[in-house]
Amino acid sequence: MRENFNESMRWLHTYSGLILGWLLFAIFVTGTSAYYKNEITLWMKPEFHKSIADEKTLDIAIDKAIKSINTNDKVSVILPNSRTNLLALRVENSSSKKQDRRRVPTTYYDASSGEKIEDKTKTAGGEFLYRFHFELYNIPRNISRWIVGIATMAMFVAIITGILIHKRIFKDIFTFRPKDNTRGWMDAHILPAVAALPFLIMITYSGLILLGGTLMPWAVKTFYGDNFRAYKQEYIKLHSTDTKKIELLKASIREEEHKKETSIYKTINTKALRENQKSNYSFIRAKRELYKYGYKEENIITKQRLQAILKKADEIWPNNIGSFTLIKEKNNNFLVEISPKVATTIFNYKMQREVAIYDGKTLELIDKSELPILSSSIINTSTTLRSLHEAKFADSTLRFIFFISGILGIILVGTGLILWTQKRKKKNLIKKSFGFWLVEKLNLGTIIGIILALAVYFITNRVIPLDETNRREWEINAFFIAWLFSYVYAFLRDTNKAWKEQLLLTAILFLTLPFINAFTVLNSFSQIFTRDSIFIYFDLFFIFMALVCLLIRFILIRKQRRIK
Repeated sequence: MRENFNESMRWLHTYSGLILGWLLFAIFVTGTSAYYKNEITLWMKPEFHKSIADEKTLDIAIDKAIKSINTNDKVSVILPNSRTNLLALRVENSSSKKQDRRRVPTTYYDASSGEKIEDKTKTAGGEFLYRFHFELYNIPRNISRWIVGIATMAMFVAIITGILIHKRIFKDIFTFRPKDNTRGWMDAHILPAVAALPFLIMITYSGLILLGGTLMPWAVKTFYGDNFRAYKQEYIKLHSTDTKKIELLKASIREEEHKKETSIYKTINTKALRENQKSNYSFIRAKRELYKYGYKEENIITKQRLQAILKKADEIWPNNIGSFTLIKEKNNNFLVEISPKVATTIFNYKMQREVAIYDGKTLELIDKSELPILSSSIINTSTTLRSLHEAKFADSTLRFIFFISGILGIILVGTGLILWTQKRKKKNLIKKSFGFWLVEKLNLGTIIGIILALAVYFITNRVIPLDETNRREWEINAFFIAWLFSYVYAFLRDTNKAWKEQLLLTAILFLTLPFINAFTVLNSFSQIFTRDSIFIYFDLFFIFMALVCLLIRFILIRKQRRIK
């Protein structure tokens, strides 16, 4: 009975991983890159590379915010952090239409000089790779999400069955035998699986939950039918009902200010009528009375006040101020909302944000959100899984750990695909199989192809003229053309030779990227070392990828020589 069970699990593990393995490999590659989607988009916009944050950045941000709030009702400032080197500013007006407020443009500034930087490069950036990992490309959204959902379920089945069939799974993490061909590939498959097992279970399960609305839509359809907008409005309303505390605090402050203001104006009006209501003298006297009570015509918020508020917020989140927002109230008072650079809780996501709210006049802390603010355990669980899947709460170190875990997932899927052919290679020598030939070619086109396509994607971004209006389409088309080339080359060329040649080509492309970037973006050689570290890491990653491709090629050549 046990043997039959193990065999069943082994068969299920093999073919749940193989049939959708090529798609899973592409999902893992693009999904892992999505951990740095903001950085990828930043790298693909050359005009942003010159900005470098320094000790003047915060003062520049404060000056920009105070200047902008004079003519606007709301100003949000995002400070540079480990993921961006830019100073970003967004302004809103209550007079604007709701549709316009939803699409508020972001203005970017040089973090050291305060000079405005025009966002000229309309690139596909990291957003394309992020979207591809759960929506693919140019396929109707509902269909593509179903395809990805089925692939994710296959991955989940492969993980569970993999745990069941490996009796000494934890012992195997310390075992690696590269000399024995099949056994070596088995060890290379098991080692990343065990090392990243908690991550793999989390990322697969949370991926399924995030696709739950597509895979299991019946609950929403039962209550809302095809009216998805009504469902979305109810969902937003559920979040907003739990933020009434802040709104009530704001309302009480406004009411107190209004009462005080009314009393003052009664006194002033009485004095003005006694003297001469129409005279300029009475008007000046009235203004002086207003000044005496603190009701000035100019904005209450000043640089000193804002600096004092930011200093107070720094006590809550030491060296972790990420953004601040100035909100102009009807009585010309201000609220200042401050958020941390790095989230301190896993519940910090979109509608539930960590924020400290200060009164711009008294400088007092009005409220500080204690997450989770929602009482719904279902939504809090959903937020937790989404935050884990996307690493929204992670600082730079933890994000890098997620990225490495994603790479282990890529190795797991890739070695699993190759292991299938390695186990059947001897049998194929005796009796040729079309299935074996097809899997071998698809493995090559998928594993090397998408890595090659990424290199071409980045190179295309650099060689296309900056004023090209169809830049986004060119980048995406170049990505898929390069990937298609890899498949065609794999089917037309001897497999062993194609592996070595495509690895060499990919290595050359990645190795040329730092040089292409230097020639197209930098003004002088010294900028290679003085620019923001984000862009230095990109160059190092490109060189690392080239070395990995060359190392794999060297191993393949050495093994072939040993066989001969």
